[in-house]
Amino acid sequence: MSEKGAASLEKFTLDQAKDLAEQLKVDFTKVAFTAEEFLAGLHVELEHGLVDSHTNVTNDDPLVTAKIALAHLNENPMYYDENIGVEVWEHELDKIKGSTKGKKIQIV
Repeated sequence: MSEKGAASLEKFTLDQAKDLAEQLKVDFTKVAFTAEEFLAGLHVELEHGLVDSHTNVTNDDPLVTAKIALAHLNENPMYYDENIGVEVWEHELDKIKGSTKGKKIQIV
């Protein structure tokens, strides 16, 4: 997701994120990520909603969006980390032009 797109997708508050987490039975004292990281995930996962009608799968439904964020955070608690997470990965992918043969991405 581009930086331009990220700002337009921020629509949840921290309190809403906590409420969604509670609905999904997430106990932040028992998981390896914070409410703030969950909130960041909610914002990122809005890319699967109304922002693009061709790829809309969530219709910006908060609970569906929260389930996607939770799935990614359960997979890897650093998924949305601003230094090494998905947005950094996508930024590095955007730099690749042409064939990927023989190219490697290194995030340092």
